Amino acid sequence: QAEDGIRDIGVTGVQTCALPIFAIPAAGIVGPMGHVYGVDVQAGMIEHLRGEIDRRQIPNVSVLLSTESRVALPDETADIVFIAMVLHEVDDPVAFLGEAGRLVKRDGAIAIIEFHKRDDLVDGPPMAHRVSVGELTGLATLAGLKVGLTTDLTDRFYLTKLTRDIV
Repeated sequence: QAEDGIRDIGVTGVQTCALPIFAIPAAGIVGPMGHVYGVDVQAGMIEHLRGEIDRRQIPNVSVLLSTESRVALPDETADIVFIAMVLHEVDDPVAFLGEAGRLVKRDGAIAIIEFHKRDDLVDGPPMAHRVSVGELTGLATLAGLKVGLTTDLTDRFYLTKLTRDIV
């Protein structure tokens, strides 16, 4: 039984081992009737995830190589688009978020985990690359997305929920 009616999850990540860390547990969350799409711009990450899926014999995960602003999936594919520690890496965050908005179903959500942009945090990407909650709000608005709840996951990371801004 899929948790809370979640059937399809899109997972994207660019950090080493990020995709298996999220995609494999997501496969268990959606259950055998759901599907997970592991998407990355790096061929090496795609091969790493594909190897883990094959090794563990997980049938409900598809792996896709993409560009930052175009994923080869139909509109409204995913109940949840999960983006973890990626936004600070992309060249065009508005186009990237717009693509996430295209992929998420009308009643779905986009979940973004990012590093806090605070001077007291030395781990993680350079401060100039980080995306603050306020910056994310502006970028999401430009991409036509509605900003929902933001919460601190730890002292280093925050989670923001976005939805399609449907009138």
